[in-house]
Amino acid sequence: MFRSSQSYEPISIPNVGPSKSTRASRRFSSRRTGSSSSLLNTKHGTIHEEEIDMSLLGAAMPMGMASHKTAYASVDEEDPEATVLSPMGFDVSSFLGPPQNEQQLREVNRQEAAGILTGGLGAGWKPDTTIRSTDLYANAPVTPKTPGGLSRGMSFRSPSFKRNPGLTRKQTVRELGQIEANKRGEIIEVIVEEPTVDISSFAGDSSASINFDQIENQTGTRKNTIPIATVEVFYPQDNWKPFSMRWPYISGLIVISVVLAGAQEYLLQRGAIVTFASAQELSTWSYFTFKYLPTLVAVSFGVLWQVTDFEVKRLEAYYQLSRQGGALAAESINVDYITFFNFLRPIRALTYKHYAVAVSSLATLMAVSLVPTLQAASIELKQGEKPDEEQEIVINAILSRVLSGILVLIAGLGSFLVWQLGSRPSGLVADVKGIAGIAAMANRSHILMDFKNMDTATPELIHQTLKSHRYSLRNSSLAPEDKVPLTQEEKDKYDQQTRQENPHPLMLRLVAGIPFIIGMFLFMIVIPIILFVHAANPLTTKVPWFLTALAVCIKLAWGTLETDVRMIEPFYILSKRHASPKVLTLDYTGMAFGWMPIRAFANGHFLVGLVGLGSVFAEILTICSTSFANVSGMNFTKGGGPGPGPEGPDSDHDRRATNDADSGEETFLSFWLSFSLAIFIITFLCLVAALVYSRRRHPFLPRQPNTIASILAFIHQSKMLYDFVGTEKMNNDEMVRKLANVGKTYGLGWFVGRDGEMHCGIDEEELVSAYKHGDDARKASRPWDFNEFY
Repeated sequence: MFRSSQSYEPISIPNVGPSKSTRASRRFSSRRTGSSSSLLNTKHGTIHEEEIDMSLLGAAMPMGMASHKTAYASVDEEDPEATVLSPMGFDVSSFLGPPQNEQQLREVNRQEAAGILTGGLGAGWKPDTTIRSTDLYANAPVTPKTPGGLSRGMSFRSPSFKRNPGLTRKQTVRELGQIEANKRGEIIEVIVEEPTVDISSFAGDSSASINFDQIENQTGTRKNTIPIATVEVFYPQDNWKPFSMRWPYISGLIVISVVLAGAQEYLLQRGAIVTFASAQELSTWSYFTFKYLPTLVAVSFGVLWQVTDFEVKRLEAYYQLSRQGGALAAESINVDYITFFNFLRPIRALTYKHYAVAVSSLATLMAVSLVPTLQAASIELKQGEKPDEEQEIVINAILSRVLSGILVLIAGLGSFLVWQLGSRPSGLVADVKGIAGIAAMANRSHILMDFKNMDTATPELIHQTLKSHRYSLRNSSLAPEDKVPLTQEEKDKYDQQTRQENPHPLMLRLVAGIPFIIGMFLFMIVIPIILFVHAANPLTTKVPWFLTALAVCIKLAWGTLETDVRMIEPFYILSKRHASPKVLTLDYTGMAFGWMPIRAFANGHFLVGLVGLGSVFAEILTICSTSFANVSGMNFTKGGGPGPGPEGPDSDHDRRATNDADSGEETFLSFWLSFSLAIFIITFLCLVAALVYSRRRHPFLPRQPNTIASILAFIHQSKMLYDFVGTEKMNNDEMVRKLANVGKTYGLGWFVGRDGEMHCGIDEEELVSAYKHGDDARKASRPWDFNEFY
C-alpha cells in the first residue's frame, strides 16, 4: 500500500537466497528520506533503492520490449551479444599532406600498397546539415508532386487502385531532400521517421496476456532487431553546361532550320530566282546573293551544329554519372565518342541508350553533309534555246522538297535535344577541362583503387575489370556506387563490342593517313579534269553536286583528323617531359570551331593551329566546289575557250562563251578565283596532313586517352594528386592559378608511385624515365620487384 506522501511502505530486508513464497514477488525496495538516505551514513556499499529481488528475473520482460517510453526508462546499454567491430584505420597523413620525411614515406607506401589512400585522398564526404523528414515535409514547397496543399489544377491520375509511384513516401522524401540540398548548396542528411502506428487496433487492448517465457526463449530477440530510423544523404546537383548546350542556343538552331525550310519552299514557289543574259550584267551583291550566299548559309548552319555536337559527346558521360543510382562503367567513364566513326556514332549511342548523343550526332551529320550537298544540287541554271535569250536560276522541285524535309527533321531532333538536356542535370559545377579536371573529381572517393595494376592495360582489360562496377557523380566528384547490385546480364552487356587495342588513333596512323592524302591529291586532279576536259565536263550539268559531295567527304575526314590531334596534344607535350602546369588544364577538344586555331597559335602549338586552320579551309572548299556546278572551264581559257563545248562544235554554248567570255552562272573573275582557291586549299591540306603524319604517327602512349577511365588509369598512383585535394569545386581559371602557385613541372613516363612501386602514367617531375612504346621500365630498373601480372 502507498502512503499519502507517495512513498513506499518500508519492509524488512529479504534473505540472501531467492524466496519461494508468493509474497516475495510483491516486495518493493524501500525509499529512504532525510539523512538516512545519504551514502555517507550507509553501512553497506549497496544503494537500497536499487535493490532487486532476484526471484523476479524469471518473469522479467526482455530489454527493448516496452511498447512506450516512460520517465523511468533506462538509457541504452551496450549489447554484450553484438558483434564487436574493429576500429576504422585512422590516416594521420591526411592532415599532413604528402610525406615529409623518409619514415612518413615508408608509412605512406605501406598504406597505399594495402589499398588505403593517403594525404587527404579518399577523404569522402560529411553531411553539412542533418534534417528530420518531418521538418522536411513542413518546409516543403507545394508542387504537383509534393502533397501539402490543395490545388485547383486538373488531376491526371489514372483511375486505378494502384497508387501512383510518384506520390509514394519514399519518392517524396527523395524529391524533397534533393530540392533542399540544391537550395542550400550543401550535403544534407535526412533522418526518415516512420509515422507512429497504434498496434492495439490490430492486437487488441492492453489487457491481453503476454507469454514472457515464450519471448525469453526467442534467442533472436535482441536490441539490434529494433527498427532503426532510415538515413539518406543528398548531394547538391549542379547543372553547369556550356552555352551551346543550353536551350537558347539550340532553340536558335531550331528556328534557323524552320526558316531555311520555309525559305527553300518560298524560292521554289517563286519560280526563277534571277534572270540574266550574262552573269557580268549582275551587280556584285546580286551575284553574291544567288551564287555564294546559299552555300555559305548552309555551311555555317552545319558548323553551328558541330559546336553543339562536340560538347554533347564530351559531356555525356557526366550526365550519365549524375543519374540517380549512377551508371555502368561501360556507359559512363569507359564510353568513347571522340574517336568513334562519325556515321556509326548514332547507332553506338542508341546501343547505350544515350539518346542525346544519338540525336545530336544524327542532326549534325545531316546538317554538315546533306544540307550543303542538296542545297548546291537544288539550284539549277536554265538556259534559253537561243544564244540571245535570257538565262534563269531556278530551284529543282524534287531536291528542294527533300532538303526542306531534312531541315524540318533537324528542327524536330533539335526540339527533342532541348527537352533531353533540360530534363536532367549535368552534375557539374564548372567545365571539366583536361587532365586536371578529371584529377580534381577523383580525389574524394576511393575510385582510384579500382584502377590498380592498370597502368598499361588495354581497353579490353579495363572493360573486363570495370564492367562489374557502377559509378556516380556526387558533389562534383566521381565515386563508386555500391547501393544498386549488378546482375550478370548487366555485367556482360557490352562484352561483344570491339575496342581499339592500338594505342594510336586510326586517323593518325599511316594505314589511314596514306589513303587520305592520296584521296585529296586525286581530288585536286579531278577538279581541272572535269572543268577543262570535254569528255568529263558534262558531269557539272548532269551531276552538279558531284564535286560538292567529294568536298564534304574531305571535310568529314579532316574533322576526324583534327579531333584526334586535339585529343592527344596535351599528352604529346607531357611525353616530352618537364611540361608547364598549364598543360594539365589544356583541353582543345572543348574549344569551338574557329577559336581553337587562334588559341593554339597563341600557345605556341603551331601544328594544332595549322590543323584547326585546315578545318576552316575545308569549309571554304565546300563553298568553292558548289560554284563549279553547271560550269565549263574551257570557256574561261585564253581566247574564250578553244575547242568545241559539251554540246558539240559550233554549238550555242560555244558561241555564247566566245561572245561573253563567261559560262552560265560564273564570270571570268569568279571562276578563276574559286578555282585557284580550291587548288590552294587542297594543296594546303595535303601539306599539313603530311606534316601531321611525320610528327604524330608514332605511338607515345600505352593506350588512347579517349575515355575518363583511360586517363584515371594514367594518374591513379601519381603523387601529384596530393595537390588536387579539395579542388573539385574549382573552375578552370582557379585551377590554373593553383597549379601555377605549386610551381611543379609534369611529364608522362615511368615514375615511383605513392605505393613505392614503378608505374606508367602522368606525374610530377622528376620521373624515372620517359615512356617508349613497347619497353617496360619495370623490368630494367627493378627486376626483383616485377609483378608478373603486368
